[in-house]
Amino acid sequence: MDSTFLLHFHSGWRYLVILVLVAAIIKFLIGWLAKQHWSQLDQILGAATPIMIDIQWLLGLILWVLQQRWNGAVPLASWEHPFTMTLVLAISHVGWSRVKKSPNDRDKYRIGTVSFVIAGLLLGLGVARITHTI
Repeated sequence: MDSTFLLHFHSGWRYLVILVLVAAIIKFLIGWLAKQHWSQLDQILGAATPIMIDIQWLLGLILWVLQQRWNGAVPLASWEHPFTMTLVLAISHVGWSRVKKSPNDRDKYRIGTVSFVIAGLLLGLGVARITHTI
């Protein structure tokens, strides 16, 4: 497998991840503040967000293996970026799991907003660090 193609795909997929993540945050924030009822769109955005992040993380893992990044030659790409993105993945999954278990709509929106904002901030940090260093 050509790692150059995979790197470009991984780089391009991040825009879709960011788009879905921002859409989910905005929709959840509006739902929380406006005291809306949980909708089918909320369910779709909430479920799609961790899935999009999963795909991005898996692409990154494949790149990490193909490019033998674990050797530590570039510490940012070897350990910092993968660790940061693994945190993003975990936060999005834990947050979504808590949303699904929430007893009422207001809690679903609140938990979804907060967890996806935290994941988004970490994602932004991880992307900014890797794109401005390598």
